[in-house]
Amino acid sequence: MNISGRVNINYIFLFHAFQGLRPIIPKHTHPKLAELLEKCWQQDPALRPDFSEIIEILQQTAKEVGDEGEGRHKEKSSGGFLSVLRRGHH
Repeated sequence: MNISGRVNINYIFLFHAFQGLRPIIPKHTHPKLAELLEKCWQQDPALRPDFSEIIEILQQTAKEVGDEGEGRHKEKSSGGFLSVLRRGHH
């Protein structure tokens, strides 16, 4: 608990994570991003991708999503790198 007597939300997330619970991945999430999240959430740390592999997967997925959207009207976005993944699959 913090000074105000409320439970810190981070502790709640950690508690659930230690129990093996994970957030629900939204249906519109790009399949490769969903797969990456599931790999990162593996109980066994040896099965999780290392940071360089995560970067490589994100860059490749962003390129694929960008290529898919080439023929379409481009939206203006200030959402950064991950906004490309969201826009790619509504």
